[in-house]
Amino acid sequence: MTQALDLLTDAEVRQIISLIDSLDRSHFDHLQIDVGTFKLTLGKGQWPADPTLAPSQSSSLPAPAPMASHAAPPSSAAAPQAATASAAKSPAKPLPQADWLPVAATTMGRFYSRPDPNSAPFVQLGDRVQTEDTVCLIEVMKLFNAIPAGVTGTVVQVCVQDTDVVEYGQVLFYVQA
Repeated sequence: MTQALDLLTDAEVRQIISLIDSLDRSHFDHLQIDVGTFKLTLGKGQWPADPTLAPSQSSSLPAPAPMASHAAPPSSAAAPQAATASAAKSPAKPLPQADWLPVAATTMGRFYSRPDPNSAPFVQLGDRVQTEDTVCLIEVMKLFNAIPAGVTGTVVQVCVQDTDVVEYGQVLFYVQA
């Protein structure tokens, strides 16, 4: 993906960022743009269950990997396999309790739990956070966004791992008030 982004001009990158901001502020959930060989698919929330509403996969080009598009919906055949792989990768996490408040991603991108590789994580299990405390960074197109807790309480669950690609609205942490 980095090599593909290197082919874009600064103006094109700014236009893509503008599209992301516009989609975020709009009442639309998904946006797909096909201009020549350039294809961009953006989404927030869940992809529609109705396959006729999902982005077209009928072109002769192979569908991009989820890491490349940051928004491509998983295929129905890959979904059970992905769930099994993620379950094997991390231990079972407790189900959220009624008094747990979610801290969600405010943008899609790559999740970073620490400001740099040599620093301690912003927050860990058991840490007390305030509304304005930074809990992580999310990188999108080489721009790092500090994500505030948005709630006050104790971190009771970390839902993603460092460098995971996260979607808009995905729960990153749970905080017990």
